[in-house]
Amino acid sequence: MTGTKKPRVLIVEDSKTQAEIILYYLDEEGYEAVWVDSPASAFKALSQSPFDLILTDIIMPGMDGYTFCKGLKNNPEYSSIPIIIITQLSNPTDIIKGLCCGANNFIIKPVRREQLIREISILIQNGPTQSKPEACLQEKIPFMYDGHEFSISSSREDLLRTLISIYQTAALKNSELERATRELNEFTSHLEELVKKRTQALSVTNEVIEHLLIQRNELITRIGHDLKTPLTPLYAFLPYLQKKETDEEKKEILSVLVEDVTVLKKLVERILKLSHITPDSISGTETRSDLYQISVEVLGNHSYMIEQKDITVVNNIRAGTYFRTSHFHAMTMLDNLVSNAILYNKDNGMITLSCEKEGKLQVISVEDTGIGLTKDQTERVFDDFYKADISRHDHNVHGLGLSIVRRIISLYGGTVTAKSPGLGLGSNFQIYLAGEDVRSDATLSEYGG
Repeated sequence: MTGTKKPRVLIVEDSKTQAEIILYYLDEEGYEAVWVDSPASAFKALSQSPFDLILTDIIMPGMDGYTFCKGLKNNPEYSSIPIIIITQLSNPTDIIKGLCCGANNFIIKPVRREQLIREISILIQNGPTQSKPEACLQEKIPFMYDGHEFSISSSREDLLRTLISIYQTAALKNSELERATRELNEFTSHLEELVKKRTQALSVTNEVIEHLLIQRNELITRIGHDLKTPLTPLYAFLPYLQKKETDEEKKEILSVLVEDVTVLKKLVERILKLSHITPDSISGTETRSDLYQISVEVLGNHSYMIEQKDITVVNNIRAGTYFRTSHFHAMTMLDNLVSNAILYNKDNGMITLSCEKEGKLQVISVEDTGIGLTKDQTERVFDDFYKADISRHDHNVHGLGLSIVRRIISLYGGTVTAKSPGLGLGSNFQIYLAGEDVRSDATLSEYGG
């Protein structure tokens, strides 16, 4: 091109986003660019005004870029216009197909400004492709690749330019890869240093937490013993005084005192039990318990309350089912879960006990038809002193039973969960632990429903 006339470039691209990027690059470099979104629109634009170069995508609706390129080269009116194919395709076969259709060069997406302007500038400076007959091949080159035969019609100059462009693209990608590798190595080094510092800080934090937990347990134990000492004689003598008292008013006062002292004594016992649940508490103890026998014993201990509320109990725990905890700990956990299911159940409700295998885990389930839990309550119900139903104001409820269950099962590497469809829809508490196989399929217990 000569004078001050701007070189005109026709962009054939169905993606508006891609087209706007190319339009911006060309406008910044002083080119007059026109965008169309299909080969059909491109032929219409070519018939209305001349262009110095065509940029075309390959994958487009209707006619693809290969067919469009071949159509241009077979039309004497447009055959001399240089064509650059811009595509996301990077398979060698795609490039060979483009050369067979008469394309002058390739640019792989994402389009890089420097490469785009350089290739356009070279082709426009060389002028129309038919103006250099010495650069054209006298005949098509047959070419075999990947089991397919191709016939390349591009000029030697175009072939060389394409090879150089491919090399430049490869070199650029390699440079980007090297830079990305350096940045990744630097980030990895920084991350390793950060992890090292955080690990050291976490180690110190864990030591502090462990020390605080030890102090907390020691404080709870000391307070528990301090409370237990005066409660013991009160618990022993108040019932005796109540029995001997003849004055009805004083007898009623003593009855209230007996009840309150009993509640306090149970609370202190639970607090002390909670503080004693530590890893040291299971060392040297038997870690195998007969879960079926324990379930029968627990249900028997609660038979009075079960009958009072007319609750139906289904015990699906089979005889010969063993659990990998001590007898005392298994008894404590199941007793707390069953008493909880009775306390928060409705009259004429149901409680179902079961123990099943899930892979390598043994799952004890205590399900009830009681008041149910909200999502927030299922997440907090195992916290120390947490009460799901604070409206009951029941002094016999200390909010420690489920906390004790969680503390015990964690000693054995297990977990306990609470599930509920919602308020008024019952709850299901499940203990997960690597357990033993059920040894027999004996009949259900007397509470089998």
